[in-house]
Amino acid sequence: MEQYRIEGIFINHRGVRRLMKNGVPHPADIEPFTKTLWADDDQEAYQEATYALNGGKWVERPHITMISEAERMRALGAPELPGFALA
Repeated sequence: MEQYRIEGIFINHRGVRRLMKNGVPHPADIEPFTKTLWADDDQEAYQEATYALNGGKWVERPHITMISEAERMRALGAPELPGFALA
């Protein structure tokens, strides 16, 4: 099993009901999603993340990686804020 990090934006269950009723979701129903999951492949990680939405729907397919955004930026040599560097 590998560790996958999933980041995306979704409409919660209440927003999905509003979307079906009115055709427009309320801005308060749109939420960020970020989670680390253990899975055999990225498809399984996507299915687990979709299940974790509890009836919500993705606004667009989430970004699935094996490294976090912070690790990716450190690898590129991006500057860090003082006090936030890893020890």
